[in-house]
Amino acid sequence: MMQLTLAEADTIIVILIFIVILLLVLGGISLYYNRVFKRRNEQLHRILDALDDYRAIVGDRDLSLDEQEEAVKIKKSKLASKAAKAIPMGQGQSFFVKMDARVNKEKPFMDPDFDQKSLAEFMEVDVETFCKLVPRYTDPERTLEYINSLRAEHAAKMLMEHSDYSMEYIASQCGFKNLAAFNSAFKFAFGITPTDYMSGVSQMFKKKKDPRP
Repeated sequence: MMQLTLAEADTIIVILIFIVILLLVLGGISLYYNRVFKRRNEQLHRILDALDDYRAIVGDRDLSLDEQEEAVKIKKSKLASKAAKAIPMGQGQSFFVKMDARVNKEKPFMDPDFDQKSLAEFMEVDVETFCKLVPRYTDPERTLEYINSLRAEHAAKMLMEHSDYSMEYIASQCGFKNLAAFNSAFKFAFGITPTDYMSGVSQMFKKKKDPRP
C-alpha cells in the first residue's frame, strides 16, 4: 500500500476543503436564485390576478362609465393600501381603461399583424382620433410595446396552465411572429425570460409535491 508523505496528505486535504467550500458556495447561489425566482413568480401571479380582477370590472358592458369608475375605485381600495391613488378618469383615460379591458377579453392581439391601426379599428376609431385619446401611444412603436406586453401577459398565463407546451407554440398562439420577439417582450414585461420563468415555476411545483418538510 502506497504511503503518502505529510506534504502530499496536506495537499489532498487542502484540495478536499476547497471542493467542499466550492460545493457550499454553488449550493448557496442555487438557493438564492431559487428564492429570487419564487418571489418573482409569486409577484407575477399577484399582478396577473389583480389585472384580471381590474379588467373584469371595467370590461363589464352592462355598467355605465360612471359605474365602472366607481367599481374600480372600490376594488382598488380593497386590494391596495390607503395610500393608493384613485385613477384619474378623463376622456382619454376612460377610453384607455375600456380599451384595455376589451382587448384582454377578446384577445385580438393573437393576430401577429395586430398593430396600432388594427387597435384603432378594433376600438372603432380612426388612427388620428386614437392618438388624441391615447397620446402616449401616438408612436406606433410605443403602441406595439403595449400590444406585446398584453401578449406577454397572456403567454405567462399559458405557461402557468400548460407547462407541457413548447415555447414556440406559446409564442405563436400569443401573436408573436418569432421566438426572439417573444423572449424580448416577456423579459421587458416581467424582468426574466420565459425559460427562467418556467424554471422557477417548475422548482415551485417540485417543492409543493415534495412531502418532506
